Amino acid sequence: MKKIILSLITLTIILNLGCNNDDNTSESNFDLDLMFSDVAQNIILPTIANFVTEANALQIAATNYTTNTTEANLESLREEWKRTAIIYEKTYTYNFGSAKDQFVHNSIYNWPTVPRSVEYFISENNTIDDALMLTISPQVKSLAALEYLLFADDLATTNTAFLASEKRRNYLRLSSSYVTSRANLLFSIWDSSGENYTSTFLENSGSGISSSLNLYYNGLYNTIDVTKTTKVGKPAGLEKSDVVNPELTQAFYSNTSLAIIEANMKTVELAYFGSANTLGLDDYVQSISKSTTLNTTIQAKFTEIYAAIKAIPVPLAEAVTSNHTEVQTLHTKLNELQVLFAVDVQSILSIIITTTDTDGD
Repeated sequence: MKKIILSLITLTIILNLGCNNDDNTSESNFDLDLMFSDVAQNIILPTIANFVTEANALQIAATNYTTNTTEANLESLREEWKRTAIIYEKTYTYNFGSAKDQFVHNSIYNWPTVPRSVEYFISENNTIDDALMLTISPQVKSLAALEYLLFADDLATTNTAFLASEKRRNYLRLSSSYVTSRANLLFSIWDSSGENYTSTFLENSGSGISSSLNLYYNGLYNTIDVTKTTKVGKPAGLEKSDVVNPELTQAFYSNTSLAIIEANMKTVELAYFGSANTLGLDDYVQSISKSTTLNTTIQAKFTEIYAAIKAIPVPLAEAVTSNHTEVQTLHTKLNELQVLFAVDVQSILSIIITTTDTDGD
């Protein structure tokens, strides 16, 4: 399917280059700079700020739990992990520019984790401290590692393991601190008090491959592609291989996969349509096409995706086997949305779709 999509993209680009579409003269009537100012100030920065807040709450909950190791505090920590993971996923659409160049998102939530590596560092004859954590791969101390530590066993068994091991408690505490530090770095990259990539983003006008328009659009497209291919398709045996592997689902231990997928799609929807008080890509598409037809089709497709998510009655890791038809429907709806972005919207906006995080898989 990906080859078909790329072929359609190539054909569309050729047709665009060969035709002089008079409708494109309306581009000059749309204030793209205002749209990106709206997006940066009212969507991107607040979304990342919310993640920082939640990451701090996760660190506090981890400290409280390691200080007072009770099942009640562990349950609170588990719920905080779920909130943090879901809110983090809302920032993933904006994984472009300086944040992507610095691999910040890979260091926050790189999954699936490697349980044997986590257990190795805890069991080895070493001291779990800041110096050791600096030497450990992000994948073994990020949100994915924290999920394994918190959810791999039932509540009572997990709590007993932490009670029995100070090293395990220290690993948990320092990993949560690491996630907070990465959240702060992500915000610092965008905020005016730090690297101020927001200013770079707003000044990077034009329509070339490195322009903000192209980067922003590819952030949306990448989220759709990763969600369809990696989060749904591969665990369900619907991408290149028909082998079903539940352990490939994101948030496998916590059964948070479907909530994360919904958060991803809600973020793409917001990034495309904007909020009630902001311009969005939908406005830009309408200004060029002089029609609302495509936007209406895209909105309907999001609705179908949310319905497909709700139709899955069990956690995704179970559903890939027990409710494979429903999972396949979700995969199909995601693919249909991807085609709309890869062909229809791309054609109108003359976007160049670059590599995604699923390329090479």
